[in-house]
Amino acid sequence: MTFLELLDVIALTCVVTILLTLFWQRIRMYLKSHFEQYLSPRYLKSRGVRRRAPASPAQRTPDESV
Repeated sequence: MTFLELLDVIALTCVVTILLTLFWQRIRMYLKSHFEQYLSPRYLKSRGVRRRAPASPAQRTPDESV
């Protein structure tokens, strides 16, 4: 195998990999949009950071300083 043939194989591999990646992303987006219509709204909520509410004074222990 000559150096130019090796470069051709490398270039072809890169092109095929990029095309397969783009195809896979398109399939994923299609499946996601297809199945989202069957999910109830509670599964479509964004998953942000949930913070605990600060404790009210009645829940604090007596030895806890404010």
